[in-house]
Amino acid sequence: MNFRIYKILFLLFGLSATLSSCSGGLSPKEKNKEELPFKDSVKTEVSRANWRNPVMSPVGVGVARIIRGYYLVGDYEKMLQFVIVPPCYERKQIDYIIRKSNWGYEINLTNLQWLPDSTFILTHRTNKQNTTGAEQYVGRIVNDTAKIFLFPEKQNLFQYYGDENLDDPCQLKDALDQIYFAFDKTTILKKSNTALRTILNYLKSNTNIRARFIGHASNEGNKSHNMQLSELRAKAICDYLSANGILPERLSYVGKGDTEPLVLNDTEANKSKNRRVEISITDYK
Repeated sequence: MNFRIYKILFLLFGLSATLSSCSGGLSPKEKNKEELPFKDSVKTEVSRANWRNPVMSPVGVGVARIIRGYYLVGDYEKMLQFVIVPPCYERKQIDYIIRKSNWGYEINLTNLQWLPDSTFILTHRTNKQNTTGAEQYVGRIVNDTAKIFLFPEKQNLFQYYGDENLDDPCQLKDALDQIYFAFDKTTILKKSNTALRTILNYLKSNTNIRARFIGHASNEGNKSHNMQLSELRAKAICDYLSANGILPERLSYVGKGDTEPLVLNDTEANKSKNRRVEISITDYK
């Protein structure tokens, strides 16, 4: 770790050997024993918390600022120790999503609200380009550690709108994974109808959001063709949603072709993973 990284961590957290612990006083060795498998983090049984202040670390820094600090220095391994990730995402997908995100503004905890199931809501004052605002994050105590929910489909990965289903966080991801197109075409196959209705119902139930669909392709064939195909496939989803009652101004689409693969295009299984449509959600105001 170079001097710049030390300086960032010092400014955010203070110098402490217990930086990576938010577990109410556990030693680093004990904390390692408590770490959860990445894929099981959201499914772990929780108990009623009795902490006096669960969102603070032993060095007096809120858990959201700890997450942000590790994000800024690119230490995703430590960052994810304090994050609840939907189990339908692979680690390589989460790293890809985090690298594309932008968390370059200041946050300051202003309020903590407890919910009955050991879930808590954090309100943070934000400073973006000299403009003051507010964001809410939602967290839960898992194995005696405060963790914040990550929403991979959102442009702001941690912002909580208040109506998310925390017990079924894979709804959109699972639906998008079950949309199928005819080979080398933009025609959506009939076996995709259930998945399309799931996305439609989600947007009808959440009228406060915009949805941007991002098409991707594997690397077979011409790059220009792949770019156009990925864009028109994303557009086909928007056309379906618009035709079924979603305001066009809430929808947008873009194609990335084969420029942003999740994995190497070295096997047919990997190429299949790279042929995909993603969704990015933002506030609709």
